[in-house]
Amino acid sequence: MNDFVKYSLWFICLVLLQEFLFNNIQFIHFLSPYIYIFLILILPFNMYPAAVILVSFVLGFSVDVISSGILGAHAAACTAAAFCRNFIIKITIPRADYESISTSTAMYIKLKIFVLYAFLFVFMHHFILFLLETLTIDNFIFTFVRILISSIISTIFIILIKLLFNGDMKRNIQ
Repeated sequence: MNDFVKYSLWFICLVLLQEFLFNNIQFIHFLSPYIYIFLILILPFNMYPAAVILVSFVLGFSVDVISSGILGAHAAACTAAAFCRNFIIKITIPRADYESISTSTAMYIKLKIFVLYAFLFVFMHHFILFLLETLTIDNFIFTFVRILISSIISTIFIILIKLLFNGDMKRNIQ
């Protein structure tokens, strides 16, 4: 399947899942998992950074448009997190792992490496998103706990999606 079609389908499915399913899942009345950023995580490692940032902006803006909240918060959080994506890749994924994979995507890296990569990325995204939502640092401890718990919950759902849609399950569990 053409990469453009594959990632377009991921885009549509993740935005719709976010809006109609995950935005309605509430933990402790204010924690909602944000799984749509899974798309940014699985974009090819060798994709131009500007293209990753553009896709991330469009993804975040799409979520902003169809959901209620501060217009632009998801777009800003996705764009900023995508800007740091290459740095997160370099500190979490051994170079041999992503150079040896022909598809060069996080879908095919080992699970324990993916967990760290995903958590750092999700934490960065949530940190920016929740600070933009609150627009204050008055209750920083409360906001930080919310960021941490939401990051953990979102990462768990993202890992489950990876395991569900990855054909080479045995390789990932190593």
